[in-house]
Amino acid sequence: MRYFPIFIDLQDRPVTVVGGTEEALRKVRLLLKTGAVLNIIAPALHEELAAEPRVNWIAKGYHAGLLDGAALVYSADADLNERVAEDAKALGIPVNAVDNPDISTFIVPSIVDRDPVVVAIGTEGTAPILGQGLRARIDAMLPQALGDLATAAAGLRHRVAEAIPPGNRRRSFWYRFFFGDVREAFIAGESCSYLAGVENLFSADAQAPQGRVAFVSLGSEDPELLTIKAQRKLQEADVIVHDRAVPQAVLELARRDAVRMPVKGELYDGATDLLLAEAKAGKLVVRLSSDVSLEETVSVAAEGIAFETVPSVPQPKPAEVIAFPVREDIREDILRAAS
Repeated sequence: MRYFPIFIDLQDRPVTVVGGTEEALRKVRLLLKTGAVLNIIAPALHEELAAEPRVNWIAKGYHAGLLDGAALVYSADADLNERVAEDAKALGIPVNAVDNPDISTFIVPSIVDRDPVVVAIGTEGTAPILGQGLRARIDAMLPQALGDLATAAAGLRHRVAEAIPPGNRRRSFWYRFFFGDVREAFIAGESCSYLAGVENLFSADAQAPQGRVAFVSLGSEDPELLTIKAQRKLQEADVIVHDRAVPQAVLELARRDAVRMPVKGELYDGATDLLLAEAKAGKLVVRLSSDVSLEETVSVAAEGIAFETVPSVPQPKPAEVIAFPVREDIREDILRAAS
């Protein structure tokens, strides 16, 4: 990864754009979604830029001093790109020269905007069409009301902080809020069902958390062959007890703060003891292995701990090659056409 993804707070901070043409306008349209103060340097302005009240046309001619104090600099003037990039770098200001990543210090990803939820897709400038295609697919997947749901969650944070202690219980509350019936009611505009669902979440959290175990088996080392349910369990897990042979690419699909415990190696020997201890502590434990162990499932069931098994997708067999005989009278024609 050459470019580190980061979100910059531009509220009330100056961003300088060099250029006043269509290229500059495209950047300004995006920046207008932020709270940035927009300063333009250009000999002339596109009519849409000239009509935008938030745009400050600070100069017609460029010099390096005009960049002072800027949080970011965009250069959309092909004749000035290299000069602006050098000046911005000398001042320690991040700079993007439009369509010229070699002299830029940051690039702009494809963006899916559900303010305040923002998804950024980058290809490090190598495949912009791929980035645009991914953006279109993600955009189609995310409901328009998702940002409003996040805003509604912000309004509940104070109450959640007072009622639910930090850690697994609070995380579980928010997971059920964002991915359960409450979300569906909110997106559907069913306000009564939404409010009742929120109250049910608070009531359910008042009860002692019940631990459970999900036995997830791997039929292949290819992470793309994991079932959707298996991926969801990895995202929900508080603890992942896994064979050492499980590929890192599969573990990368898990929630970042999930505790990972390798077994069948010198670090841990008793997978069953780990499953029982963590589940009794009220955690969701995923047992990730090449196959579900009957001994482990029986031990978990004997302790009265809820569990489920998530089967794997088997490794596909290589395609069988079937040879068909070729008539001698046309063999030469085929070989000649292939050469």
